Formats: sequence, C-alpha cells, structure tokens
Amino acid sequence: MFFGPPGVDKILSKSNTKSLNSKFMKISLRGVLDEAEIHDHQKNYVGDICRIIDALKICDGLNPVILLDEIDKISSFNNIKGDPSSTLLEVLDPEKNKFFRDNYIEKLFDLSNVLFIATTNNVDKIYRPLLDL
Repeated sequence: MFFGPPGVDKILSKSNTKSLNSKFMKISLRGVLDEAEIHDHQKNYVGDICRIIDALKICDGLNPVILLDEIDKISSFNNIKGDPSSTLLEVLDPEKNKFFRDNYIEKLFDLSNVLFIATTNNVDKIYRPLLDL
C-alpha cells in the first residue's frame, strides 16, 4: 500500500509494473457504495461486469497488477447495497481469492496471481481488516 497526501505521486506503481512484465489496470474506489461494483450484480443487470473482472478482461490475463486507488474512500458500512469493504476483503484475502465467484458470469476466478496495490491518503479511514492483509 502506498500512503501519502494528494499529489505525492503514489502512482509510481505503474512504472514498477513494467519491471514485472505485467499488464496494469487502475481501479478507482472513490465513492464505491455498492458491493456489486466489486463482486458483481446478479444476471438481472444485463452486461454489467464488476470492476475486478473488467480489469482482468482489459489486461487479457490472470496475472496483472491492479491498482486499487483511494482505498480509504470506499464505503465501510453495511447499507442496502451491501458492504463493499467486506467484499473487497474477500478479493484481497489470499485464503479466499483463489475462489472468487463472479455473480454475473457465474464462474470461479483465481485471483491469487493478481498483484493488488492500494493507494490511500488517510490510513485511519481504511476498514481495519483490510489493513491486516
């Protein structure tokens, strides 16, 4: 996780990606209130793909570097649309992300080969269990 105030250029991770010979995708988490943006909707939302699966699709592979930008801005409370912070925990937890299930495609994805990097401006606002990963 890269930490610092706005404008410090935490996006240096993109240049690190080149040294790993991996594809890079940035996912902004600012304002994510719906867990379906991370875990996906059911099939009643035609063609709606979650951000994680969309990033894998764009990177054309299962070993990209995915930057989770502004992880401190994601909602960390349970509301009518679920709890996106807990859902993100499932994506990042090495014990669980081997069996990430996309609700729309109805398929299991192994996210254990994905390198997740997060950026934050304020560590104090991050959902505590995410900091333990």
